[in-house]
Amino acid sequence: MIRLDNRTAVISGASRGIGAETARVFVRAGANVVLLARKEAEIAALAAELGPRALAVPGDVSRYGDVVAAVEAAVDRF
Repeated sequence: MIRLDNRTAVISGASRGIGAETARVFVRAGANVVLLARKEAEIAALAAELGPRALAVPGDVSRYGDVVAAVEAAVDRF
């Protein structure tokens, strides 16, 4: 398996499906993940499942400010 130690990924669409499973795979591989999606409750639950290497940031990738906020949150936390 590829190791992603000391890497951080912002994953959009992380509330379910491919985005959520990508977050799980990345965390298992050692990465930190920022979960970006409009469904706040769902990404909060996923972040709780994934533990301290996951951060939920509600937002919409079609809004520039939301994407900037997610990247800033990643830098601040990880």
